[in-house]
Amino acid sequence: MIKTPGLNFRTPVVATDLRYGRETRLIGAGGEVNASDKMDLARQIAKLMEMASAQEVVTEDEYTRRAEVAKTHTDMILAAFQSPEAHKEVGAAIADDLYVSANREGFMRRMLGRLDLSQGNIPRVKMRMKNTVATAAGGPVQVRSQIARDNTYYPPEFYIQSRIFVEEREIQQSISDVLQEKFVEAQEGIMVVEDRTWYAMATATVGIDNEFTTIVGTMNPTALGALKTKVTQWNIPADKWLIATDIWTDIVGDTQFAGIIDPVSKHELLLTGQLGTILGMTVLTDAFRHPQHKVLNRGEMFIVGDEINHGIYTDRGGVTSVPTDVSHEMVPGRGWALAELMSMVIANSRSVAKARRV
Repeated sequence: MIKTPGLNFRTPVVATDLRYGRETRLIGAGGEVNASDKMDLARQIAKLMEMASAQEVVTEDEYTRRAEVAKTHTDMILAAFQSPEAHKEVGAAIADDLYVSANREGFMRRMLGRLDLSQGNIPRVKMRMKNTVATAAGGPVQVRSQIARDNTYYPPEFYIQSRIFVEEREIQQSISDVLQEKFVEAQEGIMVVEDRTWYAMATATVGIDNEFTTIVGTMNPTALGALKTKVTQWNIPADKWLIATDIWTDIVGDTQFAGIIDPVSKHELLLTGQLGTILGMTVLTDAFRHPQHKVLNRGEMFIVGDEINHGIYTDRGGVTSVPTDVSHEMVPGRGWALAELMSMVIANSRSVAKARRV
């Protein structure tokens, strides 16, 4: 039996080692972003975003953990070729890390409330308001809206799936970490699909109760306040502001934000996509992700109400893994079919407002 201490395979750079040009370190020894005031902190976060667009930035603890795990990767993949039990164990480790990654970095799981389901249960979601327009996912990025007269919803369950496969040839020819590359592929197939499905649902609400907003020029507090009002006018608290990377640049460049912004200073939290608070809303982004894993387009943003008014996703315990081999893929190698069974519903179209800065 092989030891599988966890998998996460992109080559990382330690945040506390980062410098912008010849300046001092972006992150201090205590894990806090070095800054003189809130707006300077926002500017340093923008620099961290820029650097994260070209390389993965991680905490020192995470870097150490990955370095230790990397030493076992070759043994793990070779063992998977030799032993059915090892093949199964490596897949289970990948599935566990995908689930952890989705909970830590995915924004769908932060927008919607969570309902755990066990064997024999069906998705049955009770929300606060009646007579609303609900938007549910019927499959990955497949959504539909309908009028909900009651406050109980029965969203359909669907599978989110990803298949990864390591050819025997790849093991022989590759000088890089093959498992790292496969994990990135699997992450795109699981976490990113979750987020894209929420994005499709949120976009489908446009025009039902809250019209789409086009912001010409740079983002400013007045435009943000008007967008927030689209949600709060329905007596729904505006809880989150999800933004594309370039919107933070607007914030940094406008001194009017100085009195209302409270950026996050701990880099551990920043790297999950949580940037701080503005006007009582948590600011989230996909800026720190692998380029293939970003969901928002340039200039896009969403104001989202609190979970009790916004919606629910159901969870049946995480990602499952089934080993695959030459009999499935028709080439020599080892792989895994990864899947999770879930449902998602935005129960009230009034709880989300979409805009784009052009």
